Amino acid sequence: MEQQGFYKVGLYLRLSQDDGQAGDSSSIQTQRAMLEKYCREQGFNIIDIYIDDGYSGLNFNRPDFQRLLNDIDDKKINLVIMKDLSRLGRDYIMTGYYTEIFFPDRNVRYIALNDNVDTIRQDNDIAPFKNILNDMYARDLSRKVKTAKRQQMYQGLLVTGQVRYGYKKDPTNKSRLVIDPEPAEVVREIFRLAMTGMGVIKIANELGARKILNPAAYKTKNGFPWFRNIAEIKNEYKWSYNTIHGIIRDTVYVGDMENHKYEVKNYKTKKLTIVSKDQRIVVQNTHEAIIDRATFDRVQDLLTFRHRTRKHNYTNLFKSILFCAECGYRMSLNKNRERFFYFCQNRVIRPERCTRPHYINYKELYAIVSDRLKKVFSALESDKLLSELNIERQAENKNDKALAEKAKIEKRLTVLDRMLKMLYEDYACEKLEIGNYQKLLAEYQAEQKTLNEQLKAVNAELSKESDQSENLRKLKETAEQFLNFEELTTNMLHQLIDRIEIGHTEIIDGKKRKNINIVYRFIG
Repeated sequence: MEQQGFYKVGLYLRLSQDDGQAGDSSSIQTQRAMLEKYCREQGFNIIDIYIDDGYSGLNFNRPDFQRLLNDIDDKKINLVIMKDLSRLGRDYIMTGYYTEIFFPDRNVRYIALNDNVDTIRQDNDIAPFKNILNDMYARDLSRKVKTAKRQQMYQGLLVTGQVRYGYKKDPTNKSRLVIDPEPAEVVREIFRLAMTGMGVIKIANELGARKILNPAAYKTKNGFPWFRNIAEIKNEYKWSYNTIHGIIRDTVYVGDMENHKYEVKNYKTKKLTIVSKDQRIVVQNTHEAIIDRATFDRVQDLLTFRHRTRKHNYTNLFKSILFCAECGYRMSLNKNRERFFYFCQNRVIRPERCTRPHYINYKELYAIVSDRLKKVFSALESDKLLSELNIERQAENKNDKALAEKAKIEKRLTVLDRMLKMLYEDYACEKLEIGNYQKLLAEYQAEQKTLNEQLKAVNAELSKESDQSENLRKLKETAEQFLNFEELTTNMLHQLIDRIEIGHTEIIDGKKRKNINIVYRFIG
């Protein structure tokens, strides 16, 4: 029998967050007391105790476990004792490697006390099966955690440790977001600058010039989680272009929670993969919005239609809102001698799609838009816009017709429900043959489906009409800051106009005419 004093013992203790939920039976203190008692009874000499508290059994790059391996290589330890095999790990391949290869190659004895595993004996055949069971436990636990998180995502809850710039966790509910006033105002300014047509590079430079802390610097100075231990942020006023782009693209700022952006494909490697947009989980209106949806959507349009750097010094006020009335193609600004004009390039590139020339002089367009905006503002100030745009009367007529149609559809659906019940009763009582039953059933159900689709369309129309007064209020609110304008600006046009459509030149009563349709924001 070998002398017990020959052994230089290293006790290894591990506890993951999930193990901690099991109570005191798996605690570090319990493990330590158990192993120290065993060593006293056996007369073993403990050289060191290695503790990894809060580390998963699937992760073998644990700090004290790596220190243990280094001490084994340095001949400081020749006996490793643990509470059970799961303390070593829950990946049966890696666990088997250490018990079957690593420890024997280095003449290290290994004891898993509760599993009755001792590599000095020859009766350890059960060890590989226990390792597999531990691996299955880790797989099952990973599945349960993923399922629980997925349910939280569908509820629109915050499932990540970090929050987007402009928000913080609700002190009363860590799964909810509340607005953080100081950075929220910066987010609003970013969107205001974007509405003027300013690109992400210019916005980043503008924020830096104003000495506004970037998100990392702000979170560091305010003690946000994950940023508390960062002593210093270099270039605290330097904003990344990617940061600006991420902010103006993120729907969190309109009150929506977007989760499942990344996914762990393998529970062992924990490697994250990006989830496609259509597979992500988005729940609307889960928290207070910093940016209204109309502004957010407008900024997305501006990003989509951004031009390359212009080759002239002429201000392109109508950039991204000017379209050909025939083909819908965005119109381009060009110069002919000293005159600037917009034209549809699609007429040249795809003449089969745009059959007639669409163009307009820049100054002519400027004068027309300016004049129409002044008329709209005048109508807004005198509260005559509803009548001038004929909105009120049209809305009343549409509502009356839609409500009548809705009542008619709902009445017929009620009748069909009753007829389907009677039909089934006749069939069940054998008053109706199966062939006739199936034929009538199919006809009634087809009519039901058609009526439900019509009802859905009518409800959508009614909802749209009910929003008209709210949309007018939004237009008035937006227009107030521009009522006494002297000249058009990019910011003004983008906040008030969705698009301008330029028609082709026609000869009517011997005069040239060109239809110019302005689609205003909120009211069309």
